[in-house]
This record gives sequence, structure tokens and C-alpha cells, in this order.
Amino acid sequence: MTTNVFILYTGGTIGMGPRDPEDPISPLEPKSIGDLFRFLPDFRLYGEKKGIRTRNAGQKPKPDAFGAGGLPFLDLDNGNTIRFGSASFEKPVDSSDVGPADWRRMAEMIASVYDAYDGFVILHGTDTMAYTASALSFMFQNLGKPVVITGSQLPVSGVRTDAVLNLMNAVFIAGYQASDLPLIPEVVIVFADRIVRGCRASKVSTSDWAGIDSPNAPLLGTIGERIKIHDQEIRPVPLRPFAVNPRLDENVFIIDLFPGFRSDRIEGLFRDPDIRGYILRTYGTGNIPNDRALLGLIRNAVEAGKIVMNLSQCGTGTVEMGLYAASSALIDIGMLSGLDMTREAAVTKMMWILGSGAARPEQELQIDHRGEQSGSLYPIAFGGVPEEKAAPACRRSRIPDIRLNRARITGSSLRISDLGVKGAAVGERTILHVYLNRPEADHRTPPDDEKRIATLEFDWNGRPETRIKVVTRKTQAGIGDGEVSLTLAGGLPGHRFYFSGLHLEIVADA
Repeated sequence: MTTNVFILYTGGTIGMGPRDPEDPISPLEPKSIGDLFRFLPDFRLYGEKKGIRTRNAGQKPKPDAFGAGGLPFLDLDNGNTIRFGSASFEKPVDSSDVGPADWRRMAEMIASVYDAYDGFVILHGTDTMAYTASALSFMFQNLGKPVVITGSQLPVSGVRTDAVLNLMNAVFIAGYQASDLPLIPEVVIVFADRIVRGCRASKVSTSDWAGIDSPNAPLLGTIGERIKIHDQEIRPVPLRPFAVNPRLDENVFIIDLFPGFRSDRIEGLFRDPDIRGYILRTYGTGNIPNDRALLGLIRNAVEAGKIVMNLSQCGTGTVEMGLYAASSALIDIGMLSGLDMTREAAVTKMMWILGSGAARPEQELQIDHRGEQSGSLYPIAFGGVPEEKAAPACRRSRIPDIRLNRARITGSSLRISDLGVKGAAVGERTILHVYLNRPEADHRTPPDDEKRIATLEFDWNGRPETRIKVVTRKTQAGIGDGEVSLTLAGGLPGHRFYFSGLHLEIVADA
């Protein structure tokens, strides 16, 4: 069997070589793709080395992008063959200089030869490799072939280097048919002993061989004596035709909180008319300082039509806004959850969503598209009841996102913002029952009704407070297809309720 693999060389440490070929300790500089492959002893070139078996020995090689020696094929031990095509950036780029324009160029170069090859390898520097992998994951629509990105911590020209093994492993995964491996129809990074989903990758070390990792998601495979693909983690092959969406909106900004952070220092950023999206990297599960000025900046930005996303600074775990009081107000002012995305995925996803012209970008940003997050968030906002219209019972209904798969619900929480009580004395006990998809419920409905998802029982202190309940099991059992309704009914006579917002936050497996 013969498999066709296309190699795109963009630059990076993997392609560095001595400026003077006769002096191996001369300063390193980027080399051409032809020079790069001359340092790879395991690749079988056109009879350049004595004793190497070739399929067309004695024939004159055709020059290509690899140079006069060529690299037309690689014979595997199982008798199969990988044939190569190649291209390179006219001038190799240090990965610290790689940006959206380069991502578009890579995407378009792959698209131009997509039909002619079975898999693709991109050689790239490590500093921004995870950003590139995430960006390409989003830009490639209905990708049905492996796009494998790799590089190295040490130059391929060195006597001791990780470049050769990384490249060989990448070629085997891209040439899966010839190497008898399962198909991975995704953008992945192959580095050291691991195979990482592109939109789950981060650079975690400047010096370890395993410099790229997947800190918040399972690996797609591991590499040792054998290459092992974790089939259960691989996304299905799409049924629609492959396409590229190269439109990215670069007007996004990422901000890290830290102790002593002053919101007045970023007022100008939030007033910048050109910035359309902000990613705020917060503490723990999405907590921010008790800073009214910062909340005001976020609220004003959202009201101006901008996107503000909450992303944890932690390498593992997920954002859970509303779990603590420090983040409870963020839902009400319209801040989005980045769930468990990496910063690289969050930045490039926001560029992609904003650039694609989505009608509701705030909705799309919380939905999983390429495996970049463990689940999708489907918030349902039911509105509020003003104090002057306080009532003993309230009914609200909404139609959720049609992509919500009820069978895959893994978590949900009920949130009633600024809940207040009329007709109750300060210190008096009050009870409020909440029913899911029981619109006829009222104070006479039995508390043990199967559609009751929560009961709030508290002493009224005279001040409206936000109340949160985890209602996962009840939501899983009570939600159905179509319209979702919530009914709030008081449990004691004479008590009337008001609130600024009523939310059901549902998380479903991707």
C-alpha cells in the first residue's frame, strides 16, 4: 500500500542548522527544507546512502522542494510506502513571530493540496505551536484527514536531538494507512511520547522533551515502542465536504488578574472601540476580586455588544461561575464561561467565532466545536419579576438551543438573582418551590411532585440575595424536548416574590 503525505515546513528550532556547514559549532540559522532533510538519517533518499533500498534504483530523481536529492518515498518495514510532497514558507518563520496571517497561509496551503494527499505534517516552532494547532482546528471545517504538527526542542542538525523521532512519529501518524494506524481526522500535535488534540495543547516546558502537553484533557495517543491511538478519544469522521474558513478577527485581548490588580489601569482597554472580545483569566473556578469598578467595566463592555469570557488561570479544572459569591455576579452581567479551555484555544476560538460573523457569538463561544472543551454550556435565561410586581407564583418558559442533547446532560444549576420577599417580616421563614416543565404548579402543588427541582427555604433578612441550587439529577429526569418552563411557587400564604434574573445553566457532554 502507498500513502501520500504532504509536509509543510514553516520554520522553528527543528529546521535550524550551522551557518557554516563545515563548522558544526558555527551560529545556528534557519535552513531550507532541503537542508533540513539531509540531517535525517532514517529517511531513505534516492540512493544517496550506500545500501539503502529504493523502489526505483538507477532512475534519475526528479528535483522537488526537498532539493536535488529528493525525498519521493519512505519504505516501511511492513512493505508499505509513504510518498511525499512538500512546500515551505519562502522564508522560515521563528514561531514567536507566527500570527493569524501565517495561520491563514498554512490553512490555504493545506487546502490547495487536500485532495491529493492522505495526511499532512506541519513543521513548526514550539513557542506558538499550540496557538497554531488551535487556530487550524477551528479554521478547518469537516476535516477528514490527519494534520499533524510537530517540532523539536533541539535542532535537527544537532548530534543529540529530539527532532528526528518527532518527525518520524508525525509521518507515521499522517501516513496512517501505510503504517497500519487508526485514522485521526483532526489537527494534532505529536511531540515526544504523546499525541495531543490540537485545540487542547499547551507548551508546558522550555526544556523537557515532552514540552507540549494536554493538561486538561486525555491524550489522543501515546508513543513508546509502539504508537498507541486511544480510539475512544478520537472524534468521528465528518460527513460533509472539507472547507477552510480563514476569517479571523484579531481584535481580542487577554488579561490576567493578580493580587493588587487595579481595574483603573485597564479602563482604556475596555473603552477601545476596536477591541471586540476580552478574555479575563481569573482565579480558581472563575473568581474575581470584590471590585465594583471591575464589574462595571465588564457590564459596560457587554452592554456595548462586546464579548467578555471568564477563563481560569489554573492548568486543570473548569470555570464554574456562581459556585462562589466571588463569581456569582458575573453571570448576571453577561460574562461568558470559558469552561476548561486552554488559553490558546480560548484566544483562537474567539478570533474564529467573531471573524465568522456568527449571529449569536456569545452562544457559539460556549458550545464545543472541535473538542476544545469537555462539554457545552447551554444557559437559559428566563428573565425577572420587578419588586412592584411581586407575586406568590411566577411562570416562565424558553426554547433552549436545539443542539442541547438531553441524554448527555452532566450538570445543571438553578440561579435566582436578587431574590426578595414581600409580605414577610424580617426574620420570618419563607419557602419557595421551583418546578421544571410543570406550568400549572402553584402553592397547592405537593412539594414531593416529581417535577419539583428545588426548594429554597430561608429566613428573610430584608435584603434581596442571589440563591443557587445544583439541580443536576432533577434536570436530567425532568427536562424533555422542546420548550423548557420554570414555575416558582411560594409555600407559605401571603408571601410574594420578586427577582432580577432566573437562570438554568445546563452543561452537556460534547
